[in-house]
Amino acid sequence: MVQEMTLEEQKQIAIDYYINLMRIKSAETAKNEELDRQIKIAKLKLLAFSIDLSEIEGLF
Repeated sequence: MVQEMTLEEQKQIAIDYYINLMRIKSAETAKNEELDRQIKIAKLKLLAFSIDLSEIEGLF
């Protein structure tokens, strides 16, 4: 049986994914174009959920 995620669960997963990418970015010492691309995509998804990123980005 397939159970669908609620909108809140989807938002939380998207936030967690973005935070993990930002953690990797802050530890990265070299240029990583794929990481930058994934961060942009994750940011677009969060904005589609109308999630304010200012507090999250302030952590990094």
